[in-house]
Amino acid sequence: MTNKKEVVRRMCQSGVLPVFRTSDMQYLLSATQAFYEAGIGCVEYTMTMPDIIPFLRQASASLPMDLYLGLGTVLDGRSVTAAVEAGAQFIASPGCNAEMVEACKRHGVVSVVGVMTPTEIMEAVRLGADVLKVFPAGAVTAEFFGDVLGPFPEVCLMAAGKTVLQNLAAYIQAGAEIVTVLANALDAEAYATGDSAAITRAARKCVEAVRAARQAM
Repeated sequence: MTNKKEVVRRMCQSGVLPVFRTSDMQYLLSATQAFYEAGIGCVEYTMTMPDIIPFLRQASASLPMDLYLGLGTVLDGRSVTAAVEAGAQFIASPGCNAEMVEACKRHGVVSVVGVMTPTEIMEAVRLGADVLKVFPAGAVTAEFFGDVLGPFPEVCLMAAGKTVLQNLAAYIQAGAEIVTVLANALDAEAYATGDSAAITRAARKCVEAVRAARQAM
């Protein structure tokens, strides 16, 4: 199992976490590789996808070892165990669930938990969550990130939700270390047709946008 700090470092390195949520899995493996080629070190699948545990096992065995795969929309500890046994290096949840965080700690994998308020941030920190995902980020302003980093300067914040890509620079400059993108919709036509090169180009633009936003701070 890879060191948790290394997984978080890779996630923050590009600042982009692609999240696949789709039932069309024909080109999913090559699309995942395409994000890696763009310089992205972590990719998330979701529990809502069909037969995702067997697919995760296949992807873990065939994709580069330094591409860390995670499973999202995880709501309980039992799902954490199944995901880790299939090769997941991080687990994400839309909320903050103590059972899920404890299972991640037990298995030595990164926990990404959903938060929306300072009280939820305090609880996530108390539980020992590794990355705090503000979800849906569109429900708050980018200023929220800078505000909560005042009392919680050590937390690693992620901006997640449908509108994040439109405001990527604002979230990064306000203090988000990571932003999520809906991976299968970043270039929907390229995903549907298996055009890996086009997916890589689209993903690289996101990575470059994060880099530019960081440099402008």
